[in-house]
Amino acid sequence: MQEIFKTLLLSENFVPHGHCYLWNPGLVWLHVLSDGLTGLAYYSIPLMLIYLANKRYDLPFKRIFFLFGAFIVTCGTTHLLEVWTLWHPTYLLSGGVKALTALVSIYTALELYPLIPQILAVPSAAQLEAANQKLAAEIVEKQQAEATLKQREAHFRSLFEGISLGIEIIDLAGRTIAINPALQKMLGYGEKELTTFDFTENIASINLPNEAENSESIPPEKRYLLRNRQTLIDSESYQKEKRYLCKNGQMIWCQVHAYLVRDDQGRPQFYIRMVEDITERKQAVMELQQYQSRLEDLIGERTALLTQVNQQLSWEASHDALTELINRQEFRKRLEEGLATTKTQNQQHAMCYLDLDKFKIVNDTCGHAAGDELLRQVTNLLQKQVRQSDVLARLGGDEFGLLLHNCSIKQGQAVAQSLLDSIREFRFIWNNQPFIIGVSIGLVTINAETKSIESVMNMADAACYQAKNNGRNCIYTYEPNKVETAQTTLAEQWLNKINQAISAKKTDKLANNQFRLYSQQIFPLNSQQPQREFREILLRLVDENGEIIPPMAFLPAAERYDLITTIDRWVIDTVFGILHQQSQEEQSRYLYAINLSASSVKDERLIDFLKAQLDTYQILPESICFEISETVVISQLNFATNLIESLKYWGFKVALDDFGIGVSSLNCLKQIPVDYWKINGNLVQQVKDDLVACEMINMINRIAHILDIKTIAKFVTDNSILLKVKEMGVDEAQGYGIAAPRPLVVNSQLIYEIIGMEE
Repeated sequence: MQEIFKTLLLSENFVPHGHCYLWNPGLVWLHVLSDGLTGLAYYSIPLMLIYLANKRYDLPFKRIFFLFGAFIVTCGTTHLLEVWTLWHPTYLLSGGVKALTALVSIYTALELYPLIPQILAVPSAAQLEAANQKLAAEIVEKQQAEATLKQREAHFRSLFEGISLGIEIIDLAGRTIAINPALQKMLGYGEKELTTFDFTENIASINLPNEAENSESIPPEKRYLLRNRQTLIDSESYQKEKRYLCKNGQMIWCQVHAYLVRDDQGRPQFYIRMVEDITERKQAVMELQQYQSRLEDLIGERTALLTQVNQQLSWEASHDALTELINRQEFRKRLEEGLATTKTQNQQHAMCYLDLDKFKIVNDTCGHAAGDELLRQVTNLLQKQVRQSDVLARLGGDEFGLLLHNCSIKQGQAVAQSLLDSIREFRFIWNNQPFIIGVSIGLVTINAETKSIESVMNMADAACYQAKNNGRNCIYTYEPNKVETAQTTLAEQWLNKINQAISAKKTDKLANNQFRLYSQQIFPLNSQQPQREFREILLRLVDENGEIIPPMAFLPAAERYDLITTIDRWVIDTVFGILHQQSQEEQSRYLYAINLSASSVKDERLIDFLKAQLDTYQILPESICFEISETVVISQLNFATNLIESLKYWGFKVALDDFGIGVSSLNCLKQIPVDYWKINGNLVQQVKDDLVACEMINMINRIAHILDIKTIAKFVTDNSILLKVKEMGVDEAQGYGIAAPRPLVVNSQLIYEIIGMEE
């Protein structure tokens, strides 16, 4: 072996040939070493390329690696042959290897050329770094999106599981993906039951609500009516109210919202249906509708009732409740119309003023019930004697008026005589006791020379008074000279009586005065003990024979001759003077009601008079209640409001008397600050039989209590009326059925020793 190496390596053994390298041993060894190392390097590079290609399966262009390896191996072989040929000149082998190397090189170059664009397209390291950074950012972004999505999914799951609304998620094929617990609880089915139902075969289609009555015959598996998916197929969303049949057979009302969910690119993903149980709300709506229907019926009934009440009020405003004849106010309107026709149509009329004789005997002997019945029978008797075109009215008390249209004075005398004869022949029987009455008639003519209805009324009244002076139960026909004398005489008589009564107020013995004060107690109807004893002050007049004249006899005359204001002041001064004699402790135990006339309400000097009376007598204002008629307040609203405000400012109590006649004006009356509403006596007397009267009193009482005003029922004549108004909640009551008027009592002693009593 050593010999071989020596032969190969020793320069002495070199064979001279073409590359003699100047036969310089050093130069030869330089080439030997160079070509040898180059060959070794060429052989190691392909090995590393093959190793790399085998380890990296993802490397691109792996075939070129093998070509490069073959090229490098052939190149290395040529370098080794260069060393070999230094000792062994095998040029054919060297040339063949070089030729092979040339072929491999050319083939490799040909294969490499089309790969250059592909190799150039491979990203560089910088590009790969940028791509990697971008990819890393995208990965982070994707991770954040996935985290957000998971958070949203968790939130949706929490909402889906915990919300009280029923939710169903449906895929595009119509299959249920998920149903939340609220919907399962609402319908009574488990999730497995609901998801296994087949929509087209197992779900019953029910037309609600009519077929719901037959729900008992529907199999349980067909009772789930939620999945009306055809609606979703036809439209991407809908909202409607539906009724569903639950597993237990109960029908429930639900509000359904359904819509199609799409992704960011608008591609359909799934359906969501939300179901809310609105059964209670629906029932409440139906109950409300029933209530509204009932309320409309009640409003209709109340409207009809109010219409009836208004008609009743309109009738009562113009008619007398007892006799159902027109009243004085309406009669004056008819007179005014008749007087107008005498001037425009040259017509002539006649008027009769009728005053019953001996009526007071029946009234005092048998009571007001007998007197009322007598007036009703006399009304029927008179109506049979007059024509339909004539006007018959009750003017007050036992006085009647008759307007005879297109009637001369001679014809009027004949009618008056017929009326007189019929009443003379009339017999009134009460409790098997017969009574004979008469009538005094004053007759006047109405023509173009008649000045006014006031003159007609005054002359008719005077003529009637003259008939009474002529012996009663007769007719007195108007004659200008004689009537003027009669009027003067009558005026003088009333003026003398009233003035004498007023002037006697300051005498030493008050009991000798012709004016007498009575009081009628007003009783509370509730169980509470009253703080004060409530009494109404009533005025009476005693004539020269000691007979008591009722207020309806002299008060109209006092109003006619402007004496009513003086009388009101007399009563105020007298009552204040009586209270002045009492201690304030005694005054605090009583409340006295004093009536004010329409003239006093309009009297602007009344306020100064009351202030002066308070300064003089120093009484407790809260022990006085002033009564003002409702009709006076309505007709004199400004005067009445100012007066009432002043009275309230000083501490007086105020009551609206005869409340209920002008209830149509309630809107203005409710603004007036009073303490009491005294309900009209005619309404009170009708509560036993008249539903309209009951409703009116109930309405008045309710409104009064809302306004913090107490109510008083007048004319309570018997126990049945008392019980009725008490049942209605009226606060207090007054009338003959409770207590009759009696002489005013001060310090437990009677001021007037008078036996007779009149209300």
